[in-house]
Formats: sequence, C-alpha cells, structure tokens
Amino acid sequence: MWFYHKQNYLETMDEKNYKTTDLYLAAFLRLNSQKLKVEKEKGKASFVFKGSEELSKLVNSYLVEEATCNPLAYTNAIKNLKNLIYNM
Repeated sequence: MWFYHKQNYLETMDEKNYKTTDLYLAAFLRLNSQKLKVEKEKGKASFVFKGSEELSKLVNSYLVEEATCNPLAYTNAIKNLKNLIYNM
C-alpha cells in the first residue's frame, strides 16, 4: 500500500513495516519511542519503523495535525536524524 502526503513524501506500509522519506514525521515518531532503521539509497534516506497499532495512531495524528510534542525535544530529534543520515 502506498501513501502520499505533504509535499509528495513517499510512504509505504505493510503488515510488518512502515517506511517514509519524511524526516519530520520520522522525528515525531522517534520522539514517541518508535524504533527506526535508516536506509539510504542513491543519496535518499528512508526511515523504516516496525508496524503496530500504536504507530498507525501516531502517524494518523501527525497527518491530521492533531499531534503534540515538546518543541525543544522535537527540534533535537530532527537534528539527531539529520546527523545520522548525513554521516552514513
């Protein structure tokens, strides 16, 4: 199954994994204790999360703009992911 949202970020989801190229969504999910794996192909990073009902709820709350979090922690999560992908 394929999903598109906000500025054509690509997302896929199956029974086991959720994959997105959206750095900001990945930072939000990471901030909410979702473990991730980063894949980099042809200079493009993808973030892979283990699929779960909790993950689906978090993604949905983010996409419908109902999610909340600590702004400073979110900013740090974004910076940490950027450092991770740029140092791969």
